[in-house]
Amino acid sequence: MIEGLVVNGCSYMDVYALGHGHLDLSKKLNIPKAESLTYSGCSNSRIIRTTLKHSYITQQKNFYVLGMTFIGRSEVPILRFDDTLSFEGRWTNPQNQMFQNKWEHHWTEKDTERFVELKLKEEVFSVVDRTEDLMYRLLSLIESLESRGHRILIYQQADTTYFNEIDNSRLSLYKTKNNFINGFMWNAIQWQHSMGVPVHQTNYDSEYGACPEDMKHRAPGYHQKLNEFLTNYIKEYKILE
Repeated sequence: MIEGLVVNGCSYMDVYALGHGHLDLSKKLNIPKAESLTYSGCSNSRIIRTTLKHSYITQQKNFYVLGMTFIGRSEVPILRFDDTLSFEGRWTNPQNQMFQNKWEHHWTEKDTERFVELKLKEEVFSVVDRTEDLMYRLLSLIESLESRGHRILIYQQADTTYFNEIDNSRLSLYKTKNNFINGFMWNAIQWQHSMGVPVHQTNYDSEYGACPEDMKHRAPGYHQKLNEFLTNYIKEYKILE
């Protein structure tokens, strides 16, 4: 029997949890407890790692709902360690988690600039490779969780960089598991935008340019349409059975 609902993801899921969306979803699914592992600005590697870690140390069977982030995000273990990092470790995404400001003394702003420069270079021709790598890691995550009595649902939040490549034979396994909503081609933020869910008013444009309206965070507390969709999908595909 599933005893807890656990959501994980970047700021998109963080705002969802801020508005108690995970608590509402747990009630709809008759799951007695709900918690959040979300972390703004994080990478998919962090989402996978912390989900696995939580699943091994928990004392209950959980349903993990993962809103995956941009496949271009990376992380490095450069934070100064303190007690607050006992679960997360030293990992951080220096490009998107500047707010942490707790790097070890040997890591500088110039290192971050070079990190981003090299990352952007390796991304130019590697969409399929990076999406394939994520696919195998997520498949392994699914098998690990389910073999130990947990359940899991995975969807994309806002990234569309790999959508034109999804029919590549190397990515075909995304379509073999109902754990991936619509073969990992369902974009939650764009879908909510199409349904008229309002944006988060604190959302802002960055140095990289204006954020498109259909990629902005949805306002906290406006999770009703999303939860209705998720609940229907979970029941239709018997994700919790």
